[in-house]
Amino acid sequence: MILASMNLHGGRGADGTPFDVVAACRELKADMIVLQEAWWPAGQPDPAADAAQALGAQLLRTEMVTDTDLRSLAIARDLRHGRLGLAVITTLPVTGYEVAELGRTPGDKVSRAAQLVSVTTPAGASLRVVNTHLTHRLLSPVQLVQLTRLLAASAVPTVIAGDLNMPGPVTGLAVGYAPAVTGKTFPADSPLLQLDHILTGQAVRAHDGQVLPPAGSDHLPIRACLRVV
Repeated sequence: MILASMNLHGGRGADGTPFDVVAACRELKADMIVLQEAWWPAGQPDPAADAAQALGAQLLRTEMVTDTDLRSLAIARDLRHGRLGLAVITTLPVTGYEVAELGRTPGDKVSRAAQLVSVTTPAGASLRVVNTHLTHRLLSPVQLVQLTRLLAASAVPTVIAGDLNMPGPVTGLAVGYAPAVTGKTFPADSPLLQLDHILTGQAVRAHDGQVLPPAGSDHLPIRACLRVV
């Protein structure tokens, strides 16, 4: 299966300019897309839902903030209220879904969480994909360790993906997981470091991992082909 991840940055570029979320998701060409900072303006269509519909896929969404605006989140000068959260778009059969709360670190504007989505791959294998956006307040490694300990309670083959807000070497704290993509992802216009990751558990093999061209966000998207062994 092909898994892609992108921090949508509220559907805005680094300068706050809106971009086409549906077109961006379509260009990822993946069986499953995990999204962070998915913005849903109050009283307006949900861009993530529109993308799922365009791809003939299912949408799973969880809110991290239910009433805020993009200016408060330092994304854009937009005072319209809405919801910010995580979203998963998948064409694969979903066999299980839950949300794990990771809590709020001091100074963080949002409470962090992870979506745990179990699917059946095209080869008929069971796979759990974990979509998360960890804090930028220097405690992301603590949250990653917390998450991996939570996931260790199950033997289901697992992949962690999303904006982990830490450089590649630090993801080694996720014991038993290996990077599927290596390359700088932030900022999109002149990448300096890798914040976005796909980490595969011991029963999962990855190939063709790559950082993709800019899609409109301030982060570059990433993608990898995965196989359960």
